[in-house]
Amino acid sequence: MKFDTIPGARQVFRKEIKEMLRDRRVLIGAFVMPIFMIALFVFLMGFVMNTVTKKQVLEIAVTKDSDQQFLENLKAVDELIIVTTNDFESGVAMLKEKRVKLVLDFPTNMSEAVAQGKAEIHAGFMRDDPLSALALNAFDKAISQANQEAIRTVLRNQGMNEGLASAITLNAEDRTEKKGMAGSELVNLLPYLIVLWAFFGGMSIVSDLVAGEKERGTMETLLISPVRRAEIAIGKIMALSLICLGSASTTFVGITVLGSLKLEMTKNLFPSGFHITIGGVLAILATLLTLVFVFATSMTAISAYARNIRESQTYLSLMSFVVLLPAVFSQLIGFTGKETANWVSWTPILNSAMSIRNALKSEVTMSYVVGAVSVNLVIGVICLWIAIRLFRREDILQRV
Repeated sequence: MKFDTIPGARQVFRKEIKEMLRDRRVLIGAFVMPIFMIALFVFLMGFVMNTVTKKQVLEIAVTKDSDQQFLENLKAVDELIIVTTNDFESGVAMLKEKRVKLVLDFPTNMSEAVAQGKAEIHAGFMRDDPLSALALNAFDKAISQANQEAIRTVLRNQGMNEGLASAITLNAEDRTEKKGMAGSELVNLLPYLIVLWAFFGGMSIVSDLVAGEKERGTMETLLISPVRRAEIAIGKIMALSLICLGSASTTFVGITVLGSLKLEMTKNLFPSGFHITIGGVLAILATLLTLVFVFATSMTAISAYARNIRESQTYLSLMSFVVLLPAVFSQLIGFTGKETANWVSWTPILNSAMSIRNALKSEVTMSYVVGAVSVNLVIGVICLWIAIRLFRREDILQRV
């Protein structure tokens, strides 16, 4: 690129930015919607977290022929609402109607069965209902505790050490460093949202940027101006890059503000507060700048290739899947054990999401940062070259 290209590109950049900022769709799609969506997302996550952490009152159906002593013991538990049914199948019907979370059928002579070591409790639950599975797990733990207590009683009566009932215990400690957002449930989701809004913020307007000018017939006026075609392409890419960066930044600003307010509903999402190191900020900035460069150049090239807005939107919709798949995979890669593999650092978009995630945790991983910046620059330069070539072709004016 020649240095005398910059003044012309700057003029086109200013023109496009003025037009974009006057467009209400740009303001809503690129700046208002990210903040609104992240606020809604955080409040919904906070509501779910607060609900899960509170003690749940669970409805349990118990057959009326069950051992009455055990039935009375269950009714004494504050977190349980006991409903008696005629038989087990009646309880299952209530379970399917979501009226209860668990169905239990105790032996008629529970005490005798326990003494003989043959007590079997029949339980019914719904695997696809989280609260039903939670109720089953809670009851299973209660049964395990009851079994241990029975063993302790036998050991005590035999004059043996009661500790043999639980000779092996597990003492688990969470050694996660609570730096940055490491203790937040949002640390894995936020990079995904930042990457998506960096793309969709620009996608909402890029069709108008080139393909739209073809349809309106204003592209000819722009091309016959003293500004060279390469300058026009670069100016439009600069304007689109700024919008993409602004859209991604509003997502980050939104989460920062919500984390700093320390609201009652969202306090469980930010257990260690919200803070990030200078190194983390620089890593995010380097990754994000090169990422929006890729998005802006590739989307501008697509819009220049398309002959009208509808065709441009079709191509961009297909491109969105290319962006979505690596971004979604960044949420699942922890389950594969491959997050430290070399290929992750060199996979487009995935490396950017991983770089941002680690930076938010104040764990800047240089392999991710270097890989993301390098790959983004290479792809961005290639897409920039393609976009300029398309602007220099005469069929840039072709439209349907």
